[in-house]
Amino acid sequence: MVPEGLAEPIGSHTCRLRGTDHSPPRCAALTGMVGVRTRCAIHEWRPSPCREFEASSEACTGARRRHGLPPL
Repeated sequence: MVPEGLAEPIGSHTCRLRGTDHSPPRCAALTGMVGVRTRCAIHEWRPSPCREFEASSEACTGARRRHGLPPL
């Protein structure tokens, strides 16, 4: 279960992690500096979209590109 205060409801059965709707998006549970060293502060409680996001996937490559980082 995601800790209280990190999730924002967007529907009756759906929510998103705070910060993911910003431009550029930055999840409130992400700690550290992108491109240097980051980690998920709620890794063991992360929601299903985060669990489905795989390193080297198309989504990962796109996210890295948006931050000026090379693909894995």
